[in-house]
Amino acid sequence: MHTAQPIPVVKPKIIIALISLLAVFQTMRVFALPIIQGVLGGQFSDAWLFPAMTDVVIGVSAIFVAYALWRMRGLAVWTVAIVWFVISISDHLDAITVIANTTEALPPGFPPSAASAITMLSVMSAIEIVALITLIGLKLRTYYLEH
Repeated sequence: MHTAQPIPVVKPKIIIALISLLAVFQTMRVFALPIIQGVLGGQFSDAWLFPAMTDVVIGVSAIFVAYALWRMRGLAVWTVAIVWFVISISDHLDAITVIANTTEALPPGFPPSAASAITMLSVMSAIEIVALITLIGLKLRTYYLEH
C-alpha cells in the first residue's frame, strides 16, 4: 500500500536566517543618537526623546538578538526575541504618534514628509509583526523550545 508523503516545508534555518537578518538590519537604529543630542540641545521636541532612546537600545542589542536567534536555542532566546520585536514595534508606533502630533520638521534620518515617514514606519512595523507571528508559531516555538 502506498502511503502519502508529507508536504515538504521550509526548513526553520531559512526562516531563522531571515528573522536574524531582519534583526541585524535594526543595527542602523543607533543613528538615532543625534536625535537624542538634538532633544537635549533644544533642537527637537522633547517628544522625540523616548523613541530615539528606544531606537538606540534596539540598534545596540540587534546584533546580540540576531546571534542568539541564529546560534542558540531555549526559552530565554525565544522569549528575548519576542520581547525585543514587541519593543521595536511599539517604538515604531511611538514615532508614528510623535510624527502625527507635531508640526515641526522631522529629525535627520526620516523622509522629508510626515506621510512618507509614517508609511516607512508602518511598513517596518508590518514586517516585524510578520516576524513576531512567525516566532510565536508552532514551528519555531517547537524549534527553540524542544532542541
